[in-house]
Amino acid sequence: MKTTMLLLSVALAALLSCSHAHKSFQSRIPNGDRVPNPCQPGAIWAGVGHQSPAGANARNPFGMDFKAAGLQWTVDLCRKDSDGDGLTNGQELGDPDCVWKVGAAPARTTGLSHPGICPLDSATCKNSWTVCPKAFSCPALDGANVTMRNLTLKPTPVPANETTYICQAFELNNTASPVHLIGSRPIIDNKNVMHHMIMYACSVKPEQTLFDNPKQCFMALGNCTEMLNLWGYGVKGECFNSNAGFRIGGDGFRYGVLQLHWNNPARHSGYTDASGFALYFTQNLRPYDLGTVMYGEGNLVLPPRQPLISVNHTCPSVCTNRYHNETRYITGATIHMHTYGIKGRISLWRNGTMIKDLSPLQVYDYNSPEIHAFDPPIEYRKGDEVKTECYFNTQKTNVTIFFGEGTSDEMCLSFLYYYPNDVSVSTDDKLGRCIGVSGINSCWLRSRITPQIERGCNITAMRNGEIPNRVYSEMAANKCFSRTGCDPLCRNYLENTLWPNNACYDPKRSRQMAEVLALGLFQLNSAVTLAISSTLFGQRFCEQEIKMLAEMDRPAAPDRTTTTARPPATPTSQKGGLSSEHLLIIIVVCSCLGFILILALLIFLSIKLKGASSAAGLSSGQQGAPDKSSVYKVYDNEASG
Repeated sequence: MKTTMLLLSVALAALLSCSHAHKSFQSRIPNGDRVPNPCQPGAIWAGVGHQSPAGANARNPFGMDFKAAGLQWTVDLCRKDSDGDGLTNGQELGDPDCVWKVGAAPARTTGLSHPGICPLDSATCKNSWTVCPKAFSCPALDGANVTMRNLTLKPTPVPANETTYICQAFELNNTASPVHLIGSRPIIDNKNVMHHMIMYACSVKPEQTLFDNPKQCFMALGNCTEMLNLWGYGVKGECFNSNAGFRIGGDGFRYGVLQLHWNNPARHSGYTDASGFALYFTQNLRPYDLGTVMYGEGNLVLPPRQPLISVNHTCPSVCTNRYHNETRYITGATIHMHTYGIKGRISLWRNGTMIKDLSPLQVYDYNSPEIHAFDPPIEYRKGDEVKTECYFNTQKTNVTIFFGEGTSDEMCLSFLYYYPNDVSVSTDDKLGRCIGVSGINSCWLRSRITPQIERGCNITAMRNGEIPNRVYSEMAANKCFSRTGCDPLCRNYLENTLWPNNACYDPKRSRQMAEVLALGLFQLNSAVTLAISSTLFGQRFCEQEIKMLAEMDRPAAPDRTTTTARPPATPTSQKGGLSSEHLLIIIVVCSCLGFILILALLIFLSIKLKGASSAAGLSSGQQGAPDKSSVYKVYDNEASG
């Protein structure tokens, strides 16, 4: 499923890009790339507003002030003393007169100090943000029977593009006996362009050309979907839970693909890069194999100028009960949104009761993501539910925000690290992804779990035709398919009976979910498919007409700017304009033509799929056709095209 693989890759890539954003902010303040590191004499601070890698939940004081100033260098920010050491931010950054502009040379480039962290020996500091980050420590990497391999990109020219994805395949381990991957350290060859990198494990061997030379690639990597290692700006290394490791070689993963994201905003043409990972393997297998899962909502439509928009997703108990073969143990959790996200939460539920806040409801900062680690791990049983809550603020935009990979788009996803992970089972069959699209969860669409109620809509009754056939009959009886338009009897039925009492069709709640069902489940028999599409068509047409007539019947507001009497209004027909009756006729004709086209398309697809099913049955000797029910497979066809 290319779409869900793309979704996973996009989300992980975006997750890693968060901390790198601090580096891009350096150009927005004077001497941003020269700020001394108070914790390491002679070194440069990675990002002036960076949160503490030691585990602080917020940026340092200057970082918070910088965000409050709109991530811009302003006179007020310049004159402020963020860290309380007696010097203004401008004095510490070489702009004492607060006149610096982006792209200009600062007044001073020496004698600088950090505006958000007091000197460790200062007696005048008024804040407590003086704790230096701890160095990366993972004693297990230096243990007995641990071997290290450097897997790095062959030296490759960096294109003069702002964004480039480059991939190279490797053989991770070819031994007959498996080993465990227990951690990694990044090998950064060119810090000017490195944005993030991921090592993916592959279920089958990639094409040989990918081993021979690096190739530009996209985020989706075919059969390479199990994330092993990741690096983002500021990350010093990875140290996996002591109970588990990724199974490599033997009956585990033998091949991997290293994916690098180069960020080259200046489009410099002379760069090369050969970054990668130092991977650490142990022959002393740990008790369990490690894995990752992704949950969340795959369809976001966030209207502009809204102070608070909530999006919730639940990976339901019927899915975890169906796909979890045993109790899992969560070792880490993190939530991911983009720049419109303001707070979020991940919680574990059992029998209607919350068991654990995996990521407590708190302020979310795209530039300072937080991964919650659990030792001991959290028990995740069959039948448990994981809920992801995302909250957005779109007050600063005048356009609708949709789901997407760009920072100007949005996401609502959560990631869990867990064990045990059966590497012999496919990602779908072990619920490695539990994604919803307008309330439709991919897990129960694939497995045909019944009965299923989502947002008040009985999906089982929708799929077997019970609801659409009944609603179609009722709409027909109420003249909803009349050639003269939306009959008053139909309007009454829709407004007082169907919409208030049937969540599968109510336009104020879940019509979009029913539309996805109607257009995505082509494997249904023709009668059911046509019943769903026709009832949706009928209610949408009537809804549009009801709104139109309401607008046309609304009395015009009196003109209070003048007391001059106005002449009687000229009839619409005399003006050469369109009356409501004319508009109604046009709408009816155009809608009927559109409906005919929709029906023709559905019938064509149904016949085509039946033909494909028959051909597949003849060639394989098996009964039944491949499952084309998932809405994701419909999207896959679009992605591959």
